[in-house]
Amino acid sequence: MKITEISVTPVPSHYRKELGKNAYADNIGQQRLEWVVRARTDGGVEGVTIGNSAMWSGRVEDLLKLLKASLLGRDVDSLLRVQDGIVTGPGADTARAFRSHGWMSILAFDLYGKAHGVSAISLLGGKAHDTVPAYDTTLYFQDFLVPEKGAQQVAEEAAEAKAAGYRALKIKTGRGGRWMMPEAGMRRDVDVVLGVREAVGPDFQIFVDANFGYDDQLHLLEDFIRETAPANIDWLEEMITHDVAGYRAMREMQAKHGSKALLVCGETDRDPISETFRHLIEDGLIDGYQPDIVNYGFLRWMEIEQALRGTKVRSIPHNFGNGTFGTFATVAFGAASKTFMSLEDERNIPHIFGPFPPFKDGAYQVQEKPGLGIAVDEDLFQAKYALHEWRVN
Repeated sequence: MKITEISVTPVPSHYRKELGKNAYADNIGQQRLEWVVRARTDGGVEGVTIGNSAMWSGRVEDLLKLLKASLLGRDVDSLLRVQDGIVTGPGADTARAFRSHGWMSILAFDLYGKAHGVSAISLLGGKAHDTVPAYDTTLYFQDFLVPEKGAQQVAEEAAEAKAAGYRALKIKTGRGGRWMMPEAGMRRDVDVVLGVREAVGPDFQIFVDANFGYDDQLHLLEDFIRETAPANIDWLEEMITHDVAGYRAMREMQAKHGSKALLVCGETDRDPISETFRHLIEDGLIDGYQPDIVNYGFLRWMEIEQALRGTKVRSIPHNFGNGTFGTFATVAFGAASKTFMSLEDERNIPHIFGPFPPFKDGAYQVQEKPGLGIAVDEDLFQAKYALHEWRVN
């Protein structure tokens, strides 16, 4: 079975509300694009992925050339090495492409799985969990969008997430890194965290992400850790740029003020696992590692998990910006990963991809279907998006 056609289509992915700023970027807004890649075979099988990272600074023409050179005309069975039903690596001619463009490897899992009637979960090593926990990641600086409510606005949105069935959420902090004066930003961060805890109650996980907003402000970071200790934060993410001395200082702050939060980072690690992160892992200074699930893909993440064996570091793949496709990809990976913690859920409004796995009690229910379990709503695609589809064959 050979790949005979590949297409690229920009499909808008909508949030359920406007997302505000974070510590370094202006308002996210209500919509982003998923650059949907569809690979079709002469046997009538189709695999999908998204090429968002290739479009960060590229052109559609370049993406189509890359896909044509890497995938067009190849036999589906040549994309991956599979032994006893489990993927052990890339095919002989796809290793370079899949390492540079990990999102292609996810397409290979989807296509191979559908061609052979097996799930991507099975190809990743088999189901380790029946459910995949998820957290609402949409609590940006929502207080800036409704300034008359301030921190209360974030608390109200947290209560809405709980009502929607979530049992965990992530709060963006680091307001003093760019958008407020440092002391005032830290105080607003504290008010937001404490207000959210009051809104969701004690039996709810709260994660905090500062996007490095406390760089060069360790004294304020210590104030934040001390003041939010009553909220029992579950993890602290990217409070400062990854640095051994800085993370050792954070561990000391935690011990001093009774914080049991996990320290997690790695979203910005551009060659996982790079030297600085190896030191952080070896010295026991981080508890969770976060390279992007789609950008680096399943093969790279299998390598990462192999490298993390024997440590206590958990797999927490970054997923923001991957839209509805990222949900399917992370559910498959999370279901097979023994150390996976939680899916970063943008709560996108569904579009051409479906059907979504059932969501109950804060977790997606794992359903093993061929490949990623994604089907494209062809009627909707033709009605709304086919006009912008580019094909190579």
